[in-house]
Amino acid sequence: MTLRHTNATLPTEFRSLYRLFLRANSAVVLHHSPSKTQFRRLWRPVFDEAAFKIHRLQHPDVCSSERTNIVQWLYTWHKRVDHTLSLLATAAVSRGLAHKITRNLKWLRRNHVLWVEKLYYSHKPFWRPQLPRTSAQYQPYSLPAPGTRPDHTLRRNRKLRLFDEQCSNAIGEVVKMAEGRHDIILGRLRLKRWQHEWSS
Repeated sequence: MTLRHTNATLPTEFRSLYRLFLRANSAVVLHHSPSKTQFRRLWRPVFDEAAFKIHRLQHPDVCSSERTNIVQWLYTWHKRVDHTLSLLATAAVSRGLAHKITRNLKWLRRNHVLWVEKLYYSHKPFWRPQLPRTSAQYQPYSLPAPGTRPDHTLRRNRKLRLFDEQCSNAIGEVVKMAEGRHDIILGRLRLKRWQHEWSS
């Protein structure tokens, strides 16, 4: 469930907070459109999750324990968003540590998307829905013979992908520790659904 789907039942204050967040992001990147898009996609899942919690809180069948947990979660979320807004405000007016953090977040998201969409899954066969039903709809994919040059290349690429994945996981842990230590939110990665479905 996204922010757009729950807009009708979301408090005005929540929607205003989201617009303020977008304006702060825009100021950080000097209103550069591609950079604004990267930042919006980085923090949109954060607000979508909060919108889902608010929507759930408004549901009549929520028990008291769940309501208490949601209220506590939203309290913590609002506090972290306030601290994040302070970080963005500092980044917008200075070229210090806060600006470097936001710049690196944009770079991390862009490169993670490229890694997932262009490299990590590039070796897998995919379904071609545009082909006629009478045609073979799956792109053929066969493993190279052991010991051949293509087999060596495939093994090397697998090792490189594993190394990239381990590095990405390590960076993710660093981001989580920074969020916990400073009580802020540094965004969430959520990629678009693939145009082609990967075959199993």
